[in-house]
Amino acid sequence: MTPAPHSRRTRPRLAVVALVVCLGAVSACGGLSTPSTTTMPQGATAANPVVPPKSDAAELEKLSTHRSAPVYWLGERDATVYLYREYVEAEDQGDPITTSIKHMLEQQPTDPDYFSLWSPASRIGTSIDGDNVITVDLSADAFARQMDAGLAERAVQQLVYTATGAAANAGLLTGSAPARVAVLVDGRPGYEAFGHVRLDGPTERVSSLRAPVWIIEPHHGSAYAAGNVAVRGAGAVFPGGIRWEVRRVQEGGPGDVVSDGRITLGAGDLPADEFEFAVDLGEGDYDVSVWGQNGVDTARLSEDTKRITVAGR
Repeated sequence: MTPAPHSRRTRPRLAVVALVVCLGAVSACGGLSTPSTTTMPQGATAANPVVPPKSDAAELEKLSTHRSAPVYWLGERDATVYLYREYVEAEDQGDPITTSIKHMLEQQPTDPDYFSLWSPASRIGTSIDGDNVITVDLSADAFARQMDAGLAERAVQQLVYTATGAAANAGLLTGSAPARVAVLVDGRPGYEAFGHVRLDGPTERVSSLRAPVWIIEPHHGSAYAAGNVAVRGAGAVFPGGIRWEVRRVQEGGPGDVVSDGRITLGAGDLPADEFEFAVDLGEGDYDVSVWGQNGVDTARLSEDTKRITVAGR
């Protein structure tokens, strides 16, 4: 049975509605005595059970020769929030770690399903030592947003993932020591990030916060010539497996399914948690979606979607 069409979200479904409305009509709100706090989604539904643990740790980015910068964002799925990566064309700041972090603090993701809760920093300093410890020194204004403990943990991990990803992508890591990030605020350790996370020592990536299903390529908004379009991604092991589909975009929304199938992780020479397939597409706009299933029903778990454009032959 074909799953029901879905639509792309343009904003995270988190508890920020009251704040957005008041910012758009200050005179009607009469001002805010205290800023609203952004919070995690409240509880999972029966249609979205907990996703099984990942089969392996979140690996670092591979050494790359292209100039695009890896940046991580937050995305809401299955009544929780995960980390997703985009490669972006970021303004060069003189070193790759600072370039990725500055973009993360100041810009918005390309994919409208992702978001960030950081604020721009008036000062960013970065360095890396021989033990792969990356020191990131931010001014306190980067932590201006208020959020609950769950989102604070994920925002700090967003910084850790971005810094370590940029270092790995640029070939700055040496030896076998794990990449870690020590965060200073105005030159000092021990700051309580967003009022919840004590920054008191080097931190590694928390692999469970990486998205369980993730389209690596194509990027959202990318364009292709008609013909075979390659799709590559990563996924956890789901009881009901992982599925994919491509829908034609009609009148700005999801239309008919033009192709679909099941995914095998680790096929051929791929890493154990990655997948790849190709689909032949003609001219038009398409939504490429990948999701997991729990084996009991057809609910789409941890779905990731990219909208692409295909030009005529």
